[in-house]
Amino acid sequence: MKRLIFLFLYLIVSISVLQAQLSPTYNSADIYRSIQKLKVLGTVLYFAAHPDDENTRLLAYLSKEKQYRTGYLSLTRGDGGQNLIGNEQGIDLGLIRTQELLAARRIDGAEQFFSRAYDFGFSKTADETLSFWGHDEILADAVWIIRNFRPDVIITRFPGDSRAGHGHHWSSALIAKEAFTAAADPNKFPEQLKNGITTWQAKRLLWNTFNFNSANNTTSEDQFKMDVGDYNAMMGKGYGEIASESRSQHKSQGFGVARQRGRAIEYFQTTAGSTPVTDLMDGVNTSWTRAEVQSLDKKNEEVQSRINDILQTYNYPHPEASTGKLVALYQFIQTQTEGSWKQQKLSELQDIILAANGIFAEAVTDNRYAVQDQSSTINFNIIRRSDTAVALKEVRLTSFDTTLNYPLPFNQLVNMKANLVVTKDAAESQPYWLQQPIEGAHFNVKDQLMIGRPQNNPALSATFILNIHGKDFFVQRPVSYKYTDPVKGELYQPLTIITPAFISLSPGFILTGLRPGNEYSHNPFVQVNYQFNFTKENVPVSIKLLQQNKTIFTSDTLMNVQQGRVYTSQIPLARVSFQSAANPVSAILQVDMNGSKKMYSSNLRTIAYDHIPEIHYFYRDETRVITDEIKTAGKNIGYFNGAGDKVAQALIQMGYDVRILEEKDLTADNLKTFDAIITGVRAYNTHEALADLYPVLMQYVKGGGNLIVQYNVNNISQKTRNNFSPYPLTITSRRVTEENAAVDFLLPNHPVLNYPNKITTKDFDNWIQERSIYHAEQLDPHYEAPLSMHDLNEPASNGSLVIAKYGKGNFVYTGLVLFRELPAGVPGAFKLLANLIALPKNNE
Repeated sequence: MKRLIFLFLYLIVSISVLQAQLSPTYNSADIYRSIQKLKVLGTVLYFAAHPDDENTRLLAYLSKEKQYRTGYLSLTRGDGGQNLIGNEQGIDLGLIRTQELLAARRIDGAEQFFSRAYDFGFSKTADETLSFWGHDEILADAVWIIRNFRPDVIITRFPGDSRAGHGHHWSSALIAKEAFTAAADPNKFPEQLKNGITTWQAKRLLWNTFNFNSANNTTSEDQFKMDVGDYNAMMGKGYGEIASESRSQHKSQGFGVARQRGRAIEYFQTTAGSTPVTDLMDGVNTSWTRAEVQSLDKKNEEVQSRINDILQTYNYPHPEASTGKLVALYQFIQTQTEGSWKQQKLSELQDIILAANGIFAEAVTDNRYAVQDQSSTINFNIIRRSDTAVALKEVRLTSFDTTLNYPLPFNQLVNMKANLVVTKDAAESQPYWLQQPIEGAHFNVKDQLMIGRPQNNPALSATFILNIHGKDFFVQRPVSYKYTDPVKGELYQPLTIITPAFISLSPGFILTGLRPGNEYSHNPFVQVNYQFNFTKENVPVSIKLLQQNKTIFTSDTLMNVQQGRVYTSQIPLARVSFQSAANPVSAILQVDMNGSKKMYSSNLRTIAYDHIPEIHYFYRDETRVITDEIKTAGKNIGYFNGAGDKVAQALIQMGYDVRILEEKDLTADNLKTFDAIITGVRAYNTHEALADLYPVLMQYVKGGGNLIVQYNVNNISQKTRNNFSPYPLTITSRRVTEENAAVDFLLPNHPVLNYPNKITTKDFDNWIQERSIYHAEQLDPHYEAPLSMHDLNEPASNGSLVIAKYGKGNFVYTGLVLFRELPAGVPGAFKLLANLIALPKNNE
């Protein structure tokens, strides 16, 4: 990405005794183990479909015990799953899970890769999955990653058949097997073979068989097996403990697990290449004498002996004592070897030299954002905490370069400040896979070099040139936003480059056919919020609304704008030259800056959770106008949140008075004021206290209330299972994944299909991702099931919506994915929800 930066240094050097947090930290044992790893030239790539599919114990063992370069390729970013910590879905959820995977890798020591595949939700077959993803595109990605990472062994989590249990899992194994061969074929994707990228043949492809339960055990004693439950005394942990910490980073999936200790056997079945007999790397030379390392003087063995010498003379209290030998080793590898391992080991060795000498360097700013065409102050901090002489020769930041030749004093933080101006054409910080519209079910990435990477390169990077023992080392550090939280202490966040202005549009949908409706539905308007990231007087500003790239509304004004202030305009739909309800409305902010007109069409979205770095990305708001007549009956709704969804917001748009309930609110007196109580998705999975409140909820239903329970996964506790519904039912994993699957009306006269809205098959048009999940089965005779649906070549299921009369009220369990369809503006979803709320009282 093109970034033109001008930098003006206005303070050369000041020495202070500021305290800085070293992150990550390396103790002497870490440094010793890193030196050991210099001897190991083996690579393993683990291959699956989603965040959480990876075997973290195996990754930790391979990375930290065997000290192989270890990677995990997740074909998707987990965009299509459910979220247990918030209401983010789709792209937002994929961004969260990307960072959760990176957090996991920081613990287990593996590297992270992705293909362009989008997680479009549960799929039952590989054929469906690969038709959606685009087989050739995802295969090309896998081949590209293999040719770059050059694994000796590839391991899949799943088999290439229906035992994988999910079309994405199944497909990951099929892609891995094809890529195993294709990566070595120069006729496959020959456009990749340039700039040093060559074909690569891994030694073997293994399937890491599993024993998830007695009914799903694919292991056998004749398979190759390894004990990966060792204890590492230098780390003070076993690999089961490390793996549990790593897996617990998948917080959006609720995958916190207890630490595991002791023996743990992993099993492997060979699916391509040679079969291992005694070791995973049988037949693979993992030393410096391997064929991929070419010594100019055939001195490969000397590298190994030099590393052994450093290990034998290593001084734990004073790792800096090894600096001379480490620098000499660096120079030897740099001048006497060639091949794919050279840069990898030089990078590892540089990190060791810096850690051994207690060298800390950072480039930070006290602003979260750097605005195009504006300046920011950058602080460069560096400290040497060893007796080794180190000179700071230069500091560079993009086009800026300053020569210092400054001897770093012992244990004193050196601070430099510079004024940075980000030019107006610098690229904003947009995740690379979101820079172009998605194509089908894969991201559209134009830059081949970015494919496979987990995230963007830092927005800005500084380089410190240090001279140690006569050798220059180029130390790169990202420019970060650094601040102190009064509770959490010192924190770092990625620096984000933003545009000078944002614009957003709300609401996401407008129900003009709402009946009886409310003041807003009778006089609807589009609300435009816009923000300027600069201060200036007399700025010509124009707001435009567009539909199919045609301007349908324009408002021009002259403004005195203030940095950071959000301005609001409410535009009545009556003033808009509205064309068609089928097409969404978007907005553009035009700003005239010194005669140059700039157009801004995006807003900045921020996702913040404590366990991952802040996420910022640009998105374009749209408003959909829904003209279908949608009738409602009833007014007061109590909503009990579950794992996270946006159903409550949709209810408010429909004109209901919605109160968000907590456990303390679930009393008999409170509940009787509501026409309906709705539990959010997975509420019974995330709030076991609901089982304790079962008598209160059933009393509410019996007295004439409607309790509507949205889907829960089928692993609810036995206690919850016994205190869930008025009559027995079983939640299963049955689902209908084809969003256009036919829906049959089994009880066409049932009130849920007739009042206050007449439901027809048209109301199931334009659904997204899927129809229904976690169906109810083994139903007590009291339940009525008005709908039936099924995926292609599967038997029909009537468990997507079940209703039981109980006393004067009604109990509803539904797996229909209303939580997806309502935010997507599907008219039929609004009608179905309105009808569920309006289910009539019964005569006992």
